[in-house]
Amino acid sequence: MSGKTIIPLLYACLAAHAFAVETERAFKSATGQEMRATFLSLNGETVTLRRADGKSFDLPLTRLSEADRKYIKEAAAGSGKDAEKLNQAAGQAIATGSTFNELDAAELASALKLRSESTSKHGKSWRLYAAFAEGYTLFRAMPYSVALYSDGEGKVENISIVYANKGDFGSTAGFAQNHFKSTGTKPPGNLEEAMALDEKTISTALTGVFGEGTKQRYGESGTRRSITRWDWNGHAFLLSNEEGEYVSLAVVSTEMADSGGKSARMSDADLKQRLIDNVKKADNGDVVITEIPMVDQGPKGYCVPATFERAMRTMGIDADMYLLAMVGQSSAGGGTVVEILLENVKSAVYRKGRRTKENEIRSLKLRNVKRYIDQGTPLMWSMCSVDSYNEITDKNTAGRAGGDAAFRETISAKALKLAEKDKPENNRHICMIIGYNQSTNEIAVSDSWGKQFELRWVPLEVADWVSAGKLFMILP
Repeated sequence: MSGKTIIPLLYACLAAHAFAVETERAFKSATGQEMRATFLSLNGETVTLRRADGKSFDLPLTRLSEADRKYIKEAAAGSGKDAEKLNQAAGQAIATGSTFNELDAAELASALKLRSESTSKHGKSWRLYAAFAEGYTLFRAMPYSVALYSDGEGKVENISIVYANKGDFGSTAGFAQNHFKSTGTKPPGNLEEAMALDEKTISTALTGVFGEGTKQRYGESGTRRSITRWDWNGHAFLLSNEEGEYVSLAVVSTEMADSGGKSARMSDADLKQRLIDNVKKADNGDVVITEIPMVDQGPKGYCVPATFERAMRTMGIDADMYLLAMVGQSSAGGGTVVEILLENVKSAVYRKGRRTKENEIRSLKLRNVKRYIDQGTPLMWSMCSVDSYNEITDKNTAGRAGGDAAFRETISAKALKLAEKDKPENNRHICMIIGYNQSTNEIAVSDSWGKQFELRWVPLEVADWVSAGKLFMILP
């Protein structure tokens, strides 16, 4: 979907120009010709209108009748006051000099204090776990996660704001590898009360700006849910409260909301070509899939939903780890049975022309992964992320990057010694296998823990030692 059709609402509110409430009107040109359209924006002396068929166009203000020019100026001035009210309700001071149709996602992310999460030629994302940002609120409530997604041109596609939810609220885990270790601190109160309060607070803030919202169903397959919707200036605010799961606020285009959240399907030919183009082969024998979006699962046990989101987005399927945690029946604080999630996303995957697959393996060998990697398909790998595995993986990756040839002999000796031990059974985890090197007998892995863990190299003996014996794929 084009980012030009999905305008980042919070940015739009504070842009240097004024915006109108959407009301269809019979406009007349200065020569008396009539057309029915909706006034969208006034940028200087240029008016943007939208026809009944949904197509937008620009024309000079002087091309319209005197009565219409007066209407536009009054509507723009009134909407500018609504923008100020919305800014106050949002609680984040955002300013931009960008024009209405060319708002930059990176600038919006900076204004919202979001950190870069993922960068690829197909799109970018930014995220903030606001519980770790002192005093951060959006619409008068603290969001646990704020994520912003852009298209390949850097234009905003959507904003996902998640408030009280079973993953973050009930978790005492840390970030990255430390999510296996408890911090020992728990939030006050209970999830049900926190969700009810967040929903009421956000709804009150939005109603104070836009009036009462409307009810509708939104989403596809297992993520279909009831939402309250507020529309303004081509955007839809979608507030949902899924009992026992989460409270979320999504900002999407009104076109996307009108479609019920159904996204376009990428053609098989385009996807297969993209996947092949993503495979990079280096002179040293490394074969790695690039352009896989990163998702940071944060301080909770959402490795399965986060990894599935990455795999689905790689295959051109929109996904969100919080929604996947719901359909995958994740427990409070995290913990998801991969097979349950795989079964419950099948219909959504099939609807986009893709398919799922599961392989059981006795031992992990390069031949298990090579043919998928060569086609640009990452594998979701069940394993045990124990400390000794992470230690040798980090050292191996650092040694490769440092160009120290001597490190291989040391790492190989440690790998063989480690592989002789009994297989671990704790710290169950799922990550991606995204590459291999036949000459060095290594695989490349990617954990859903942020950019630092986007690419790590593991000796195959160590990988086989921690392997839990299952590979999961979403195939083109």
